[in-house]
Amino acid sequence: MEIYDVHLPELKTTVSVLIERKKMKTCRLKVFPDKTVKFSVPESTPRIWIEQYLNSKNQWLSKKIQVFEQTKGYAATDEIRSGISIRYLGEDLIFAVSQSNRSMVYKEGKILHICAPDINDQERIFAQFDKCWRKESLKVLNAQVDKLYPIVEKYKVDRPRVMLRKMKTLWGSCSPQRGVITFNQYLTKATPACIEYVVLHELIHFLYPNHSKQFYDFLSNYMPDWKERKKILDRDVVHGL
Repeated sequence: MEIYDVHLPELKTTVSVLIERKKMKTCRLKVFPDKTVKFSVPESTPRIWIEQYLNSKNQWLSKKIQVFEQTKGYAATDEIRSGISIRYLGEDLIFAVSQSNRSMVYKEGKILHICAPDINDQERIFAQFDKCWRKESLKVLNAQVDKLYPIVEKYKVDRPRVMLRKMKTLWGSCSPQRGVITFNQYLTKATPACIEYVVLHELIHFLYPNHSKQFYDFLSNYMPDWKERKKILDRDVVHGL
């Protein structure tokens, strides 16, 4: 994958753009909540055109990055300690870290308790939290797949297995050949409505592998407001803890 650095005078910084050449007819520039920038272009696009186009978009990029800077507190942190919040199913939960001989994680209202022998051992606390988050996320996502699976089941699609992975720019991906849907581990930060959108999106790929007109017609038929759900998801939820 190619990389091109774009200077952003308004922010007094430089951003690295990931350039991905694909079999597509149009180009697509996207800024993700973690401020990753990705530019998808047709395979034969000249490098000089790519550079000129990206330089012309520096103001647009600055505005997008500023929006995500303002919302980064929604779910991004590099430490787990009492008082810091994280989103789960669209709601803010507050960490309460306490010392205990027994390691455990449990939710009490909007408080997420983490008990550990050493409250300063961030590596162990992160591992403890990560294990719990994955377990709960698998429950939520499997429940959503069970709920929406009947939409494609009538077309003789087998119920896919659900897997989790930490992904930087994707909310989900599917492998019809293996019968597997892989979701971003942090998708469960989103509201149930946004999670439904991602789950249905991936299930429909078992019928339409590409983002064809038929794919979007099918999606729109069963979820007319999917564009709004996607917009909220991409705006409000950060990939990663």
